Amino acid sequence: MVRRILAWAAALLIGLAIGAASAWAALEFGRSSFAERYGGWTHSRAAGSEAAGPYTRAIIAREGLLALSAREALYFTMSADENGRPLDEGCIYELASPPLATRWWSVTLYAADNFLAQNTDHAPSVDASRTLTDAGGGWRARISPVRGQAANWISSRSARRGFTLTLRAYNPRDDFRPSAEALPTLATISCAETP
Repeated sequence: MVRRILAWAAALLIGLAIGAASAWAALEFGRSSFAERYGGWTHSRAAGSEAAGPYTRAIIAREGLLALSAREALYFTMSADENGRPLDEGCIYELASPPLATRWWSVTLYAADNFLAQNTDHAPSVDASRTLTDAGGGWRARISPVRGQAANWISSRSARRGFTLTLRAYNPRDDFRPSAEALPTLATISCAETP
């Protein structure tokens, strides 16, 4: 009797360990399985979809994205520069974008801990209502710890290494087609020397 209870307990513990390990692996490595890439941006068509399965919903919840349906908003995330290096507070970047075929858009910086950077700059994002554009409707935004002379600025002060940018495209028009050319591009201007 004691052996049978010990065998069941061991089987239960092994089952729990395997289940926990598979859930961890699905959440850790599953992000790339449902992500589409457009230049430096990643996008999931499953975000906000009723067809999203439990693992997809868990991955989206883990990332902190409360997704609306695709008719209401599309979400794009960037975590690396044009050379594949993680985005870093010690660097100065520039986003350059053509006009975005949406009713409204925003680009928000999230620090390495997935929260807004903890600083007093009051510049966590740029959006369609506050961004200066050129004559054709395109725009540029500086991403750096200090504003300098930038007309449009996202503060990366206290964002640390590994921050991300999230582009939200609200009410995309029928002619909005995600592509590397239709989305903002990121260029590294300079990076601070690290000892």
